[in-house]
Amino acid sequence: MNKPLAPHIRTEARTGHMMLDILLAALPLGVFSYVNYGLRPVILLLISMGTAILCEALCCLVGHRPLRTVMDGSAAVTGLLIGLLMSPMVDYWVPMLGAAFAIIVVKAPFGGFGRNVFNPAAAGIAVLTFCFPRRMFSYPAISTVSTLPLSMTVEAGEAVVEQSLAAQLRAGATPSLSKLQLLLGDFAGPIGATAALILGAFIVYLLFRRSVSPWTVIPYFVTCAVIAWLFPLTGMGRLYSAMAQLCAGYVLFTGVFFLNDPVTTPRFWLGRLFYGFFTAILVMLLQRIGRAEAGSCFAILIMNALSPIIDRWSWHVWHWLMRLRHFRKEVKAHG
Repeated sequence: MNKPLAPHIRTEARTGHMMLDILLAALPLGVFSYVNYGLRPVILLLISMGTAILCEALCCLVGHRPLRTVMDGSAAVTGLLIGLLMSPMVDYWVPMLGAAFAIIVVKAPFGGFGRNVFNPAAAGIAVLTFCFPRRMFSYPAISTVSTLPLSMTVEAGEAVVEQSLAAQLRAGATPSLSKLQLLLGDFAGPIGATAALILGAFIVYLLFRRSVSPWTVIPYFVTCAVIAWLFPLTGMGRLYSAMAQLCAGYVLFTGVFFLNDPVTTPRFWLGRLFYGFFTAILVMLLQRIGRAEAGSCFAILIMNALSPIIDRWSWHVWHWLMRLRHFRKEVKAHG
């Protein structure tokens, strides 16, 4: 019996369905951001996806790979995820740079989709976080904006800048948001990371479609919820603190999108369980002590590096337990 090791790729049919499902998720998230900020976030999403697709095509030409690989949807999904984590007021060239880095540096050198070691979108966001933190984490106040201007740069005075929920929690402030506002995403943040109800409905949809594994998703969300409940923030009720921690930053977004990458996630069911569990611990830890709001991206990249090890050792542990169980049955039968 061969040992299941990541990175790897599932069947083309299953992967294609998952790519399509993720692309469909852009519709409600795009509409949500359009209602709040106007056309600018939609343009950011399209630019990011277009850049990723173009870079994928160029890499195929340079690497003498068939152009049909561009149509598998993976490049479009990479661009989509990067676009969803942009500030609605970021310059147009920022997601272009992140998408280009994700495809050209993180994905293509390893042979393209199915062979990359790290999640390209998470790596793209991590690089942008280091290089352009001010642009990445400057958010327009959702209550004071009707529509953002479509110019390359949103000038000072054209939008009121507000701290994100994650920044407020890290500074020790108590947010002036109701529980309903937390669920509805009625606060400043990335284009696609604040709408908790939409993200929650989408993960239920993915589970129903069997596009993601419950062995990864359920341990992640349960562990995040338990940590948030057991370690409330100062000055808040336990329930409100838990809700705020889960809705802040990229916690929900990571569990819906990054965690379920079909390439970098372990294959064996026990490995998936450990992967979701330890990713949740790392995500919540970096959200508390990390210097950037994008701590979840760094958590995913660390877990990507450990994924083959988790897969291998979980496989060994499970089959060792099965052999031990079989041995005990034989001893009992001959006892």
